[in-house]
Amino acid sequence: MEKVVAVSNLSFGYDQELVLKDINLEIFKGDYLGIVGPNGSAKSTLIKLLIKNLKPNNGTIKLFGEAIENFKEWGKIGYVAQKATAFNTSFPATVEEMVGVNLFSSIGLFKPIKRKHMDKVYEALSIVGMQDLSKRLIGNLSGGQQQKVFIARTLVSSPELIFLDEPTVGIDLKSQGEFYQLMKKLNQELNMTIVMVSHDIGAVTENVNKVACMGNKTLIEHQQCCNIPFSEILTQFYGDKMKLLVHHHH
Repeated sequence: MEKVVAVSNLSFGYDQELVLKDINLEIFKGDYLGIVGPNGSAKSTLIKLLIKNLKPNNGTIKLFGEAIENFKEWGKIGYVAQKATAFNTSFPATVEEMVGVNLFSSIGLFKPIKRKHMDKVYEALSIVGMQDLSKRLIGNLSGGQQQKVFIARTLVSSPELIFLDEPTVGIDLKSQGEFYQLMKKLNQELNMTIVMVSHDIGAVTENVNKVACMGNKTLIEHQQCCNIPFSEILTQFYGDKMKLLVHHHH
């Protein structure tokens, strides 16, 4: 099975204070991995290291078998940032314009968008169920609808691997359920590898097929969700007072 991400002995810190220490992680093609942990456990930092937004202090990262320093095929990788920090909702763009932004790298800024490019935009919107709202202003959409647009914007470049940072923050329960259905579709029907970080342990572990737990500057990887000894992990990472709230999405 193809290994799409390989992290070995990874450490990272700000001003010499380590926030991640000796991280080891392998992600294979077709995985749907949830990286869970409390706020402040450097989950987002790990994702930023994996997309080369940050540089590690020590250790190695390989993407699709290539050292990250030499990796060039960034079109294979999609990234959906935290919605709250990634976007100004008053921005006067339509849904299709927002999704089309990701095509500029392949067609060039200020060059005319051709029919084949718009077909990619509409295909991505169709996958997320937003094709009927393509002319709507992005600021007039609900949080859940905006999240679908951000995902479509990522899909338009046909990635093989998608990273999502706290994707369900700020959207209602119904939209969260739709989000997890969409992730299942991308993973199972389109064979995309998905890596999602979240503090919502219950919801994530109900939906992904692999999980890794972060805390105390480190990470423990589990092969199958159904085998996780929750009480043991939660006590080890988050202390005896941790209460697990499991969400059910219908």
